[in-house]
Amino acid sequence: MTNEQINFFKELAYIQEYCVNVSLSKEEKYNNKEFLTDITGEIIYRIMELLDGYGGKLPRCNIINTVTGEVINEGIELHDKCVEFLV
Repeated sequence: MTNEQINFFKELAYIQEYCVNVSLSKEEKYNNKEFLTDITGEIIYRIMELLDGYGGKLPRCNIINTVTGEVINEGIELHDKCVEFLV
């Protein structure tokens, strides 16, 4: 694996640890479905921040549709937009 790939997966591991700790602090306030929705929403948001370049060592990443060549995250911050779609 390249250094960039290793850094990417290290950042994902950090996001997982962070989200587990945040979610454990909120566990008693939710029923099971709400709790899982909150956990997954937090994880998705943090991954979008990572792709936007707000992670540790990973610069902003482009998400490219390999069929059309369109850069999906061109001109937007993924972490800002994902909250409009998540429950």
